[in-house]
Parts: sequence; C-alpha cells; structure tokens
Amino acid sequence: MSDHYDAIVIGAGPAGLTASSRLAEMGLKVLTLDEQIRPGGQIYRNVDNASPTNLEKMGEEYRKGLTLTERFRKSGAIYLNNSSVWNVEPQGRVCYSRDGVSERITANYIIIATGAMERPVPIPGWTLPGVMGAGAVNGLAKEAELSPAGKVVLAGSGPLLLLEASLLLEKGIEVEAILETTPQIPTPAILSDVPKALLGTGFLFKGLKMLRDIKKTGVPHYKGIKKLRAIGNETLETVEAECGSEKISFQADMLLLHFGVIPETHIYRMLKCHMQWHEKYRYWQPVTDSWGRTNYEKIFASGDGTGVGGALAAEIKGELSALEVAHCLGIIPTYERDSLAASHRESLLKDSYPRPLIDAFFAFNPANFTFDDDTVLCRCENVTVGDIRTIISQGVTELNEVKAITRCGMGPCQGRMCGPVLGEIVAAELDARVPEAGLLTIRPPLKQIPLGELAAMDIVADGVDPANLFKNQSK
Repeated sequence: MSDHYDAIVIGAGPAGLTASSRLAEMGLKVLTLDEQIRPGGQIYRNVDNASPTNLEKMGEEYRKGLTLTERFRKSGAIYLNNSSVWNVEPQGRVCYSRDGVSERITANYIIIATGAMERPVPIPGWTLPGVMGAGAVNGLAKEAELSPAGKVVLAGSGPLLLLEASLLLEKGIEVEAILETTPQIPTPAILSDVPKALLGTGFLFKGLKMLRDIKKTGVPHYKGIKKLRAIGNETLETVEAECGSEKISFQADMLLLHFGVIPETHIYRMLKCHMQWHEKYRYWQPVTDSWGRTNYEKIFASGDGTGVGGALAAEIKGELSALEVAHCLGIIPTYERDSLAASHRESLLKDSYPRPLIDAFFAFNPANFTFDDDTVLCRCENVTVGDIRTIISQGVTELNEVKAITRCGMGPCQGRMCGPVLGEIVAAELDARVPEAGLLTIRPPLKQIPLGELAAMDIVADGVDPANLFKNQSK
C-alpha cells in the first residue's frame, strides 16, 4: 500500500464519508482511516450491515446513512477500518495503529472528522456497574441489536436523551422514569431564538411528536431535577434526585446518563490548533474558516468536531472541506468551488435555524450539579473532586498543574472523561471563567499503543521526533 495520498480523512461518520467521497469522485487518491469496523460513525453505526428489523426500529434518520455509505463505497476512496490514529503533524504526517502494527503515512491535506462525544458529567455513584451513557446503549443497539434488561432510568438533558427514551419505550423496555435537568420553565432568554427556529419547524415538530408519544406511555417524566445520585453496593440499586422541594427515588437496574454532546477535540489540541471556548454551549472547538481550514494550511477540521450541529450539518461541512482541498490541489478553479459550495451553504443555513433554540433549551448548566468532594472525577486514576479542591486551596491555579500533581487526566482516556468537568470545577473554585483555568495539554500517542509497536517503526530523520513520543510515558 502507498504511504502518500492526496488527502487523508480521519473518521468515517457523516463528515468523513462525504469528504472522502467527494475527493475520490474527483479522481484524487484518498485514504479514510476509521476506528470502527464499518463506515457510518456513531450516528450511522453499522447501518449497511443492519438487519431489516433494526433499520425499521432505528427509524428514517438512521436509514439515511445508507445513502452515504453506498456513495462512499462506490467513490474509490481507500477504507482502513480498525485504525487508531495516534499522531498527526501539521506537515501532513499521520501515524496510526492497525492489527498491532503502527504505520506512518503522509498526505498533501488532512481532513479531521472525528465528530463529537457525549458530555461526561460525574455524579455520585456514576462508577457503579449499571450506570452507562445513553449513547453507549444506542451504539450497542445499532451494532449488535442489544437492549437494556430490567428497570431503566434515563437522566440528563438534550434531545438525544428523549430520543433514546422513545426508542426504548417502543421496544417495550421497562423505563421507570425520565429525569431531566432541563428547567421546568424555560428562561426568557430563549425567546430571542424563537423567530429563527420558526423558519425550520420540521425538527421542532418531530420533537413535539416524540414528547407526546412519551407522555402517552405514562412513564414519570420530571424536569428541573438536581442532586442526581446513583446508589448501590456492588451494583446500581436506586436512583435519587430532587425536583423542587420533592425528593424522588426509583429502583433501577440501569441508569442511562446523557448531558448533551460536545466536540471531540483531543486531536486538534495535540496539533496545537487554535481553540476557542464557546460560553453558551460550554465547550471548546477548533478555530476554522468557512471551509474548515485550521490555523495550519494542510489541516482541515470538519463535522461536529468543529461545533455540534447534527448529522446533516456534518455531512455538508464534509462536502465544503473537500471542495476547498480539491481547489487547493488544482482540481477545480475558484469559481467552480464556489458554485458547487453555494447550494451546500444554503442547506447548512436552513438546517441551522432551529439549532440555537434547541441548544438554549437544553443548555448545560454546571450549577445543577453539586460535584460532591467524594465523587470520583478521573475514573482512570481514581482522583476525586475533593482531591482537586484540596490542591486548588493550596495555590494551584491551572489545569495542567492539577494534572501533574494529581494525575487527573493522565489515564488511558487522556482526559476525555474528566477534562471537560475538571475545567468547570477549577474555574468555579477560582471564581474565574473556564478559559482562565486553561485547557489540558495533549501529547502523542493520542491512543494507547504498545511500546513494541513504536520500537518496530522506521523513524527517519524528517519523521516523528522520538523524544516526543515518550513524554506521556515518563509522567
């Protein structure tokens, strides 16, 4: 296999599939690296291998993925599944691990389309067996048609929480309660987003129908809950929360948590791309131009990793990034790039109309959580919230100092699970904004790989600096 490509696309979700397809259809040599077994990402996971029954259960939105995967397979793009990218360099070099072997390849341009992830929020008892992310359960349903057993409670906020509740109820799963942190009465601030949302009512009507269907089932549905707790000895037994002055409790075998979706930014931070904090959505995202170009000429960011907008928006962003890459490679002139992009930009604008209202309605509010001292924050290194508060009280003022002293964020997930809330906690303790508390530094290898794989690689003079590869290992 060649070790140089016109473009390397990282990720095979909606953005990665459209970017790869567009570039390959123009005759370019494209390699798509994907951690999954089959293309589709999380939203269209396993879609072209799903049974007719599962396609029906997952609904029309899921079936749309078949169009993308079919186009991708016909495009001529080279697809490498089970590939974990662990280093990317601004010059266009990529290192990835597959089947126990690490390779280093190069490209004229790299499009990163690694998507988004569920926002992890530590609550008391979230490490108990039986507590899972609602998105993880959704992934298992798509991949292997698995469903939760026993009594299920769903808690958190966001349209995906309600979508998952709706899917489980349709399957006949015993849902004990839905507990939303979303306010019972929306704040007046969301009124300014209503006029624009009315220009894209399709998504809103789907949401209203979903809420009506859930209500018909009679499942208890609380809003404005606080002090959510998972309780049990060896495994989850009970879910408790407060709703106003009322204390509510439900026996449960499974608690499915979902607190919205945030961009997956580790790869951009490793590259030292310029990042910006989005105060309204409370997440970090890379700074890009309208084509997805980062502060590096060869590096493009595309899809939900550049700001959460959903599957259709990700798909369009992939097209736009591909058109600019094709233009930079001299395949299409400026006027053709702009002409092809015009309809995509119009679709992207229309798709964005309801988004500000939805995001405002389900906005993450850290004030809804107490973050108790004895709650485990870093699951990899067993660091508690109290550990963090203790060292801050001793004078520590920055996230990477916290990391160095407590090992919070140094485990296998490299801060993916603890990093977002660590920033919130440190900022709150310092009475500062999250950006003032800093952002965890990410170094290669981005994913865990055996040292033997590194040792077996050919490191050439212009390649990866071997000293950098071991920085994480020495901590």
